Amino acid sequence: MKAVRVLATVLAAVSIAAGCGGGGGAAVAVPDSPAGKQLSWYMDAVNRTPVADKELKEHLSATFLKEIPPEEFNRLAKTLAGLKMTELTEVKPDALKGRASASGQEYKTEISVDDAGKIDYLLITG
Repeated sequence: MKAVRVLATVLAAVSIAAGCGGGGGAAVAVPDSPAGKQLSWYMDAVNRTPVADKELKEHLSATFLKEIPPEEFNRLAKTLAGLKMTELTEVKPDALKGRASASGQEYKTEISVDDAGKIDYLLITG
């Protein structure tokens, strides 16, 4: 079983660093795959927090939600409004890796989905 975690470097130190360069490249197309569909959903969801528990259960695995409860998910997601993928470095039907940006800050981004197509791994770090 894959490790389940969500990390977002969105604390005050990152907010200060956000104005220090980097980020902001042109958005790249997200593939129409199970992982791509969930990444597209996530990039939309960060713009409309808080996301309802029912919707989170439709997109996040039960194991993921056990590790990252809805309140925590929404708190982190809110800080990533405007998130867009700027580079894809690994593309598989069930997993994507690359770089994203939001508010001028660049983030390493990884996502994978389980056999049901729900997010079971999401890593976003500055």
